[in-house]
Amino acid sequence: MYEPSLVERMKHLLRTGEHADVYFLVGDGDGKELVPAHKLILRSASEVFEAMFRFDAKKEKAEFASANCPVEVPDVEAAAFRVMLSFIYTEELSELNGDNSMEVLYAAKKYNIPGLFNPCLDVPVSELRNVFLAYAQACLFDLKDFAHDCLMFIDKNVETLIKSEEFLQINQKLLCQILERDELQIPENRRQMLGPALFTIRFRLLTKKEIWETIVPSQVLTAEEKIGVYQFHCQPIFRGNYSHLFCPLKFPSHWRIWTFGTISMNIEEMSEFAREPTKSCRYSDDTVYIKGLSWKIMAEINERTEGTDNEKYLCIFFCCDGPREENENWSCKCSATFRIVSKMDGVENSVGKFYDQVFNAKQHGYGFNFEFAELMEPSKGFYDQNGDKITVTIDFTVGEAKADKSIYDSSKSHGTLFMDIEKMSEFAREIILSERKSESVTYINELSWKILAQINKKTENTDNNEKWLGISLQCAAPKEDINWSCKCSAIIRIVSQKCDVADFKLELNDDVFDNEMNNWGFFHFMSFAELMDPEKGFYDQSGNKVTLAIDVTVKETKTGDK
Repeated sequence: MYEPSLVERMKHLLRTGEHADVYFLVGDGDGKELVPAHKLILRSASEVFEAMFRFDAKKEKAEFASANCPVEVPDVEAAAFRVMLSFIYTEELSELNGDNSMEVLYAAKKYNIPGLFNPCLDVPVSELRNVFLAYAQACLFDLKDFAHDCLMFIDKNVETLIKSEEFLQINQKLLCQILERDELQIPENRRQMLGPALFTIRFRLLTKKEIWETIVPSQVLTAEEKIGVYQFHCQPIFRGNYSHLFCPLKFPSHWRIWTFGTISMNIEEMSEFAREPTKSCRYSDDTVYIKGLSWKIMAEINERTEGTDNEKYLCIFFCCDGPREENENWSCKCSATFRIVSKMDGVENSVGKFYDQVFNAKQHGYGFNFEFAELMEPSKGFYDQNGDKITVTIDFTVGEAKADKSIYDSSKSHGTLFMDIEKMSEFAREIILSERKSESVTYINELSWKILAQINKKTENTDNNEKWLGISLQCAAPKEDINWSCKCSAIIRIVSQKCDVADFKLELNDDVFDNEMNNWGFFHFMSFAELMDPEKGFYDQSGNKVTLAIDVTVKETKTGDK
């Protein structure tokens, strides 16, 4: 009787999904696919999968109950994910090609499959579907040789490449790099080579500095075109009756509508930065434009003053500068994942996340604190001693961007606040009345709102020292107004970490917030014993955190004299 080989048996498992105990929902939008897999095989291939599926006998029953909840992977294409699985199961790469090699490389980096790195980079640059994307990936992963090969290919084939759809999607930084290449030094050749593609470039995405330092010296634009671009940048100053004096702008002035992006920042000379005074800051060199808004990273030195020791923290802010037009009513919702990138094998990135935070003219930055002592400790893996730097990346998604007054601006009547209580196991051991506050502020009905988490105990039974988590909603008064008040209803939630467990919630109904009573909530929201029990589904063991959310509705706001 014929006995299939080990490789054939693995192929069969991969192809049929028999006995699969995990499912991945891969891709985004209409391209989503449900991909079955086997935890044991994945765990043997990567410490990332090992961490995802680490066996825990106490959680086995709960994990079985939630087996129908797929692992969502929106940032990897389904075809690329399948190529990675094929390599993990059988080491076969027959489906790896120039159309998907960069997406496969991204997946391999994400899940740390080192054996797949070189095969992806060995695909000839000439066969790549999008050499501009390949170059961007090479820069992201610090693949200097591969990045050089991509630029050399662009140099040699620029006449063909600038006519492609891919060229029309490149960012302003890469455009400047191409125009600066030595092989394109003759101005007449530059303009002639660009041809009609020149008039599809969104020059409004370039900063004034980039225009004057790169575009103007390249002589790609005529004198009239330069004036038109400059006047467009200055449009808020000259608008109105002076619009007839403008040189016509021959380039697209509308924004691309991408909804997600990634921005990175290397904090150079980190040892010197760590010794600078509080509030010293650095900004990322790059700006990313999503939905007509400009996004940057800011690194700032902060100091926590509670207690006797003034411990320094590195605060990473994600900042949105809003549209370039003078518009005080712009707003958008954004979710983001912050990563301090680990330089050491086996050490996970340090991560912070926020969900659906509202950015607007008043609140245009959100961030997280990271301890300097931990970041600068070489054994932790975040500090690159040779380069004296730390690398930060932020993956973000922008939704509901609005340039006019809407329910998402600071005068909206309802909204949702989120807070991650990090290092929850340490917080649970702190003394009674210890507290944590949400770092970000949410504006609702022109008032600023925060979440307060506090350790309490029930006093009616003096023999019971059981700790409880108290959660309350705080409202900050408008400046110089002691007679403000508002009526508010809220649903306070501890967010479940499991698909089959509902959020635990309690409600506030028409409570009055004012200058004397600006804090409403529950002293005994949930006992720590129940909260920290992994089987209950509220404590995220892997992240050592608990997530809180408050849905707020504000009505009858009053200001001024009563």
